[in-house]
Amino acid sequence: MSQRHHPLQGLTFKLALFYLLLSVPALALIQWTIVSLEFHELFEAVDSGRMASMTRDAADDIARHWSEAEPPSQMELATRAEALVLRLERPQDGLAPSSYVMLELSKVPIAVGVYDQAGQVLATAPESGWLATPPPAGDPSWEQAQRAGSVDLPGAESPERVRRVLAVIRDGEGRLRGFLLTELRLPLPWHQISGEKSFEWPILLVYLIVFSLATAFFMVRWVTRRLNTIADAAESWSEGDFSTLIPDESGDELGRLSRDLNEMACELMSLMESRAELASLQERQRIARDLHDTVKQKAFALNLQIRAARRLIGQDDEAAKTRLDDSFELINGIQRQLVNVLHELRSERPPRGFLAPRLRDLAERWARLSGLQREFDLDDSIPDHAVHGEALLRIAEEALANVLRHSGATRVAIRLHRKDEQIALAITDNGVGGADSSSGMGLANMRARAEGLPGGHFELISTPGAGTEVRVRCIYGAPL
Repeated sequence: MSQRHHPLQGLTFKLALFYLLLSVPALALIQWTIVSLEFHELFEAVDSGRMASMTRDAADDIARHWSEAEPPSQMELATRAEALVLRLERPQDGLAPSSYVMLELSKVPIAVGVYDQAGQVLATAPESGWLATPPPAGDPSWEQAQRAGSVDLPGAESPERVRRVLAVIRDGEGRLRGFLLTELRLPLPWHQISGEKSFEWPILLVYLIVFSLATAFFMVRWVTRRLNTIADAAESWSEGDFSTLIPDESGDELGRLSRDLNEMACELMSLMESRAELASLQERQRIARDLHDTVKQKAFALNLQIRAARRLIGQDDEAAKTRLDDSFELINGIQRQLVNVLHELRSERPPRGFLAPRLRDLAERWARLSGLQREFDLDDSIPDHAVHGEALLRIAEEALANVLRHSGATRVAIRLHRKDEQIALAITDNGVGGADSSSGMGLANMRARAEGLPGGHFELISTPGAGTEVRVRCIYGAPL
């Protein structure tokens, strides 16, 4: 019998776990690759001067609104600094088409500061977050920015990549009004993905759960259930039942495997039947040899002894001669039956034909010995299967022998019918009845033969004074 495994040991669980364990690093790698490419594209744009150009444009815009008589307020400067942050972060016309990667890696990736001529802070953006780091007082970068209009300040590569641009603010007459500092600060992609839980991770987790459930459903619906069907069929085949086939007509690999296994089962069933027929043939030949070497020879010797005794009896002893003639006839009958049995046993193929004629011939032979009246109700269309028909004939022969030896009957009726695939044989006499179904080797042999047939059933009805009826039922054509 097949053993039932724990659900956590099943193929569905193992494959779902495998997909889950494979998907987590795969999705993390995909995300890291995409973010890394966008990160690289962003800093290529920054290092090519895109951030410096946008910072100078923003400084010029502030300068246009800065006059000697009415300098901009701190709130106005903060608003213009905040506008620069938003422009830098825009994906379309910002630093780069992949500018949105900045918000993937940091909540506040850019800081902007506005300073006066002395380097004192006037306004910063955004309102919440870190502050841009200006060069220290007296640093040459202030003078370099004044001469060139803007200067790239020293940055960093790890653990965060930092880029800074310092641009001057000059009014329309070229007077220095202040400085605009833009600083970009982003963590490296791998540090961010491995060290923080971004908003995408819950989405990835939900995806993995849905993916695992869908995988489990697919495995149960299309794989494990079909594999269990194959396993159940294989278990039936191991028990000798090759009538169970795998009902899988799909065109995939499992469907083709199922059809190949079904063909193998049919071939095995044919092989088993061939081996059974070969074993039966060998046993029949062995029995034939034994009968020929024992019973037939003894019957022949007995025939010779009776012939010799008959010649020695005087002409006047008519009663003895009659008895000897009856014995002689009986021995001849035994010899003829033995010859028929030996011929059937020795034949390479069991006799094929119809069962009814063989039953009729059998009853006629017994009737000639006993003088019984015969009644036949036989279905002549029932084929004589090699094993089934032989068993039914042996049961009928034993039943007729019991009629002759024990019943004292004068009439016997033999009925043979088939309904669908079930065959029913009945042998009824008008004798004394009262037979004990639990005694006698002959009845035991008949019962054993009947119950050895597919769906075989044996029944003895013997009421004292009302005769005896032997009934046998079996399924025709089923394998033994």
